[in-house]
Amino acid sequence: MKKLSIWEQVMAHKKNDTRHKGVANTLKENEVDTLLATVDFFGGNIKQASFDLWMAKYRIFDWLAMGVMGGDDSRIGKLATKVLVYSFLKVNGDIDLFIDDLRVNDYDIDHRWEKIELGL
Repeated sequence: MKKLSIWEQVMAHKKNDTRHKGVANTLKENEVDTLLATVDFFGGNIKQASFDLWMAKYRIFDWLAMGVMGGDDSRIGKLATKVLVYSFLKVNGDIDLFIDDLRVNDYDIDHRWEKIELGL
């Protein structure tokens, strides 16, 4: 049996997304702040992430999948994308658990996210 790529793993959690209305995310301000703080801490593009989550209102699995597709040129930054994807997959795409995980785990110390492979 073929192992799923990281992109396929992220996309497989579309069915678990309970935080959207139509194609737009329904994240609360403090939840977006958590995501943006993570992007910023790991040297990512906060301006792009802010646009993606506030203006375009991408659903989380879509936003992360776009980052994975970008490979080393991820739209929000390679390290930030790896951390976010690792956390998202760890909690099986549950948005509430994803946000909580980012708030309580120190991914500056826990480097298991480094094994995430970006690109298709």
